[in-house]
Amino acid sequence: MQHLPPEALALCALGEAGPEDTAHLDSCTECTAEVTALQRVVTAGRAPAAPEALPRPPSQVWAGIHDRLGLSDAARTDPFEAAPWNPAPPVEAPTTSGASPVPLDSVRKRRERRRLPQILGAAAAAVVLAAAGTWGISRIVADRTETIAAVDLDPLPAYSESGRAEVDQRSDGGRELVVTATGSGAQGFREVWLIAPDVERMVSLGTMEGTEGRFTIPANLDLDEYPIVDISDEPFDGNPTHSGDSILRGVLDP
Repeated sequence: MQHLPPEALALCALGEAGPEDTAHLDSCTECTAEVTALQRVVTAGRAPAAPEALPRPPSQVWAGIHDRLGLSDAARTDPFEAAPWNPAPPVEAPTTSGASPVPLDSVRKRRERRRLPQILGAAAAAVVLAAAGTWGISRIVADRTETIAAVDLDPLPAYSESGRAEVDQRSDGGRELVVTATGSGAQGFREVWLIAPDVERMVSLGTMEGTEGRFTIPANLDLDEYPIVDISDEPFDGNPTHSGDSILRGVLDP
């Protein structure tokens, strides 16, 4: 199954999936998981900041800020220890009872002192959202690949495994062979090969462990000349040549 490209996954996460993409998601758990992960980033980016829901930072955080900025001793108290901020009531005009008027400068300083926790909280929320957005964008850019060839791997006599091979073209121009296999009845270790149709010329890409392996294809290797994907059973004899005992094999179809 050919998966959706990163651009289509991003559009699905933004709620702009086309009918074909929606149909693909209904049957592909891998692409659905990718869209779900991207939707979390979209939701975080669209959600309004809620500084009141942020946890209260430890007192040593303010102590570090105070020392780094060289603030005065009057500002040494952790602002989060102050009472929650509320809009200050309007300053009333002096009455005839003889009460002294409240200096405007004092009111302004008190407001700024009460607002500091909210300012710090909003700044922290902005940093979190910016980091989430950067992570999402960098992941989409880094994961930009296109499947340019694929084949289902068939078992050879004496084996019952099944598998698949896909060639991924990365955005940097490099190519990878992605091989999956259901299991291994190998007596030794499994080795992945690209083989020419004459079955004489072949290139080893590396050994495979588990059910999936990713192998870099040499830049100068022409897949038209080496279209056969082969997984062999290799004994631990130190001989680097093909054992002649193949487990799975298939011919790439571009």
